[in-house]
Amino acid sequence: MAEPESELEPYEPLYDGVALGMWLYSRAAFRVETLGELRSEPGLLLVSTHRAESDVPLLCPSVYSRCHFLLDRRAARLCFAARDDMFDRGFVAGFPDRLPLGARRLLYGLRAGPYLPRVRVHPIPYPGITWMRIGWALERLPAAMPLDAALPPEVAQRFRARAEEARLDSPCSVGDALTGVYADLLWAYCSREELSSSVFEELWRTRASEGAAALRRLIGHARTSGEMLLLFPEGKPSEDGSIGPLQPGLDLFVRRARPPALKPVAISYDGLVPGRSRAVVAFGARLGPDDGPAEERLLAALRATMPLTAGQVVAHELVAAAGAGRESVLAGAIDRAVAAAVASALAEGRPVERALRGSERRARLSETLRALIQRGVAASRDRRSLVLEPDRLLADPIVLRSAREYASARGADGGGLASG
Repeated sequence: MAEPESELEPYEPLYDGVALGMWLYSRAAFRVETLGELRSEPGLLLVSTHRAESDVPLLCPSVYSRCHFLLDRRAARLCFAARDDMFDRGFVAGFPDRLPLGARRLLYGLRAGPYLPRVRVHPIPYPGITWMRIGWALERLPAAMPLDAALPPEVAQRFRARAEEARLDSPCSVGDALTGVYADLLWAYCSREELSSSVFEELWRTRASEGAAALRRLIGHARTSGEMLLLFPEGKPSEDGSIGPLQPGLDLFVRRARPPALKPVAISYDGLVPGRSRAVVAFGARLGPDDGPAEERLLAALRATMPLTAGQVVAHELVAAAGAGRESVLAGAIDRAVAAAVASALAEGRPVERALRGSERRARLSETLRALIQRGVAASRDRRSLVLEPDRLLADPIVLRSAREYASARGADGGGLASG
């Protein structure tokens, strides 16, 4: 988190180029739909749900388009609060999942940090000052320090196991571990309880000091730059589809940054489709900054802004049916459940994906049922009913996540039951 880098001026051609790259990626990876209104407004605070690591490249083109950044060069641009480890050397090698070991070794020397301020990205401590990245800590310890003296035994063992996997000598010192072979291990985070030995005492103070300084700089930028700011107050992507809880400190941030308004943004990924997942970005109603505690209001607003998708409703109904011991449901019952969910959402002012609001609803429902059959969690007995595979259904991560997202958007833990 080097302060001089955060002071670099944005470079508009790079900003536009990154926006184009995000648009190309998101439209190739997903079938994207954007709902709701957004206008460029100096100081506006956009507060978004955090569903997946692809949220930023999915969301930013929608903001870019809604605010007409390409046509209106005077419009207030969007800046971002991002995890501070993005600024560190090796992020592109250590962060991604399932990256081949050879690619990690090749990419470890790259550092995006010098370029991020050029596209209006500002660091904040991730996932908070009570967590420390292993690589960040090791880089600040003497290179000759024995690895076993620096790391807890179970963490040091992961490095030795990786060396054995790569057919290398076991790392003995801190310096031995700071290579691309261990990039993903270096990107793991430990709590203060896990890194409690005396060698980390000064580093924990540094972590707290740098984190507080980064937040002060971000607040100052939000107050004086005239740019819009995007935050993900959940801190990290949801693990199970739930919305919230929000990280503490949002109330303080809003009071000090004094934005003219807050704009909730919610993203839903519907993977219960054949082929590319559907992704829906929804912009909610504008909120005043002084209408009560920000955290409580924003969590309610984010839940109310979560767009309704076919996958959410069908997953919610089938999980409830399987949990109740049912082995089949009627297609007509699922159709009625979807229609009722759409009517309820529209009455409440919730966003609803366009295909569910008109004559395409049944075709959209058929697409979801085909995807469930392809996943092996259900089978088609005839055109009137769906036979469930309860064990597979209740173990399918996409089904469970979709059902949980539907319930969490309504502040509920339970589910409905397709009947008939």
